Amino acid sequence: MRNEGPFIVEWVTWYRLLGFTDILVVTNDCTDPSPDLLDALARAGWVHHLRCDVPPGQPITRRKLRAAKAHPAVTGADWVMVADVDEFLVIHRGEGRITDLIPPGPPAFLGMSINWKVFGSSGIETYADQPVHHQFLQCQRPRHAMGRWVKAIFRRPDWFGRLGEHGPRRFDIAAAGGDWDTPGLGWITADGRPMPGFRAEAGGPRTLPAGLVGHKVAQINHYMLRSHESFGLKRGTLSPVALRDRYDDAYFARADRNEAMDITALRHADAFEALRQDCLRLPDVWRLHHLCCADHVARIVARAGGRPEDDPRHAAHLQKAQGAPEFPED
Repeated sequence: MRNEGPFIVEWVTWYRLLGFTDILVVTNDCTDPSPDLLDALARAGWVHHLRCDVPPGQPITRRKLRAAKAHPAVTGADWVMVADVDEFLVIHRGEGRITDLIPPGPPAFLGMSINWKVFGSSGIETYADQPVHHQFLQCQRPRHAMGRWVKAIFRRPDWFGRLGEHGPRRFDIAAAGGDWDTPGLGWITADGRPMPGFRAEAGGPRTLPAGLVGHKVAQINHYMLRSHESFGLKRGTLSPVALRDRYDDAYFARADRNEAMDITALRHADAFEALRQDCLRLPDVWRLHHLCCADHVARIVARAGGRPEDDPRHAAHLQKAQGAPEFPED
């Protein structure tokens, strides 16, 4: 993460709600208070926070994932998933928890690839401090090509040479003691279909063939844009993966998928809100969350040529940061 402070509490709460036991967040070169917020969450035992500043011109994502792979939270993990702060795993099976997707017991597979479902801006222009998965409910049509991209959940990270943003890479056949066809070492889709034909040494796939795409059992809600204002802060910045400026009008148009409606993430609304409030009541979290929100608003306003003090959202967040946590009455 870099300068994602306003969205951290929601994202951490979501994965904790799903049943993930360890959440490792790697930050680099932040100018907002998000590292301090993550340190507060780490002191409370909600996350592990690893700072990994990257020299200019160096591959940002690869360096951060290399640092993550060496962290005890990863080396000692039963299962690993790499997710950005705009990616939310939504499980439809059972109670919608991680144990409904990956049951306890002897593992029957090595990795699972879960398809994206890309959510657009829903026509929302302005940034607001509200959960992203509550605001943005419009998404791609079921068979849109962007839904072929995947994120992986996998075990034994030591059997791979490196982590990747979509799945692990460089599978070590010798260390694993077998190839994809070996029992327990297969790679499957979220609905359990085997995925033969991938080169074992390369690792898990980045995309799936159209015939294997599915969202019936699980999906990754990918909020690539959020509001127009929030996306505007990405314009002119380098992609941490490709190190090029790709956040332009064409990117926005490609990702602004609003053809369908999907409210399945809201099944957890009550439990999520209760846990989010617990998170915000942790020492220093409320204050730092609102300082991150104030910083986000200040950068939005400055980019538009205005003054932060003239935007009431900025003053409201600064005021909230000075007070005690408060929540609407039920």
